[in-house]
Amino acid sequence: MKRILSNMLTSKPDISTIKEQKWVLNTVMIIGGFLIGAGVADCVISIKQLDVDQLARGLTIFSAGVTICVLVDNTKAQRATKKIHQETQLQLNNIEKQLEAIQQSQQATEREVQEIRNAVNKAKP
Repeated sequence: MKRILSNMLTSKPDISTIKEQKWVLNTVMIIGGFLIGAGVADCVISIKQLDVDQLARGLTIFSAGVTICVLVDNTKAQRATKKIHQETQLQLNNIEKQLEAIQQSQQATEREVQEIRNAVNKAKP
């Protein structure tokens, strides 16, 4: 299981595998939430007992949970940004093809106009 998670998280994400990995990110996010909750609970207990060591442990656990949640959120945001970038790139490619077609059409029209002018000039006495 550890190897599977490691391979999934270290490999370059592909758009087709995002849906397959969604459960992994959700599971990691839940674990981060549990760590946050455990850290807060540990801090509350340490305040009642005035135990500085337990407070430090609670803050460390809380910090680990927050770090995990931030990393998962950044991963999700990065994937969303990558998807938007790919969609934008496709749109730009389509626009580029349309502009090339317009340019070719314009050049053909200019050639035809030039041929008509030449024909009119030759037809004049």
